Amino acid sequence: MAFLLVIVLCFTIAVFINKGFRGIERKVFRGFPLVLISIALQTIIFSDRFFYSSYRYLTPYLYIISLLMLLTVMLLNLRYKGIRIALIGFLSNLTVIVANKGYMPQDINKLQEMGKLDKVEMLTKFGRYYNGVVMSQETRLNFLGDVIAPRFLKPYASVHSIGDIILVIGLCYFIFELLRREESL
Repeated sequence: MAFLLVIVLCFTIAVFINKGFRGIERKVFRGFPLVLISIALQTIIFSDRFFYSSYRYLTPYLYIISLLMLLTVMLLNLRYKGIRIALIGFLSNLTVIVANKGYMPQDINKLQEMGKLDKVEMLTKFGRYYNGVVMSQETRLNFLGDVIAPRFLKPYASVHSIGDIILVIGLCYFIFELLRREESL
């Protein structure tokens, strides 16, 4: 939730600084329909209805497919420095998720510290919950998993990965890049 607020704040500031949306007029962004499809797919697979359905076993496969769609969009838009920065964080997350067969390792103790007790309960009960898996010696690349707990943002933030942080920084840079007005010659 905190990252979404950061993105909204960046967008609001960028609109204010650039006095509107006119900077977008001459910018090209490719693959936007894939972003929408990926968001729709993740909304479905990360719902309680899907989690408790007989199709839950498809979650890691559908999640990786949705991430590959987003990767495609990023690769189509490498002309933007913000996308190149975000790609570093995205690839970090994708690497650890693929290494763990479609799940992001999550540190239970850090989730407890951040007050995410419902998530801890579900992870403890099922071992996996939505796109998360309990971090253990069996999970791979744990240092790239959800291990950063910004306690000063409690209760608004959760536990994040270094990839999440780099991704958000890149997306904020991209927002400013996209909305920046080009000066007329």
